[in-house]
Amino acid sequence: MMAYLSILAVILAGLPSTGAFTMSVRPSSSGVGLQRADFLRQVGVGAAGIAGVAAAPLASVAAAPPAVGSMAPDFTLPSNAGKDISLKDLLKQAKHTVLYFYPGDFTSGCTIEAQGFQRDFEKYGANNAQIVGVSVDSIEKHLNFEKSYNLQFPLLSDIGANVADLYGSKLDIPFMGKFANRLTFIIGSDGKIEKVFTDVESKVAKHSAEVLATLATL
Repeated sequence: MMAYLSILAVILAGLPSTGAFTMSVRPSSSGVGLQRADFLRQVGVGAAGIAGVAAAPLASVAAAPPAVGSMAPDFTLPSNAGKDISLKDLLKQAKHTVLYFYPGDFTSGCTIEAQGFQRDFEKYGANNAQIVGVSVDSIEKHLNFEKSYNLQFPLLSDIGANVADLYGSKLDIPFMGKFANRLTFIIGSDGKIEKVFTDVESKVAKHSAEVLATLATL
């Protein structure tokens, strides 16, 4: 449920409280598009609150994440660095790659998570590790997110959540679309998964410290 609420927060953060929002559902009463209140009514968030939406079935949930010791699925995605980045390239750059999937730029939990990784950026370097974020956001939004919080690590654009699907992170939610659930992987330079963090949502503010503590044992 927490993952579903996080995704809902992403959607609501992107909806204007006033003004138009285009969506292929019933037009708003104003006739100028879908506003936040109209959206909430149409997906069932009224007096019952967000819990009503959280109880709705997911249209599609990815398979379980790849297990520790298995080979990490390869990928190539566009990045905020202005070039495509592949897992094969990343594995050549550090002993450990911290690959983290998150729902969306500029939302509360995702901002806290990114700031935690950035705060500890030099500590990751000291552990011969690099950080790479993945979400379904566009490169333009990634660039704005990077600039707003002075992020020094790559953000990859997984529009369509195809890579998220490979890593057991994809959520396909009715009326909302495809997103990446919050998961983090530590991948060794040999391409094998060394650690999978699945319970990130409940302790996102302390997640970077948790990852660093694990790196110290590898």
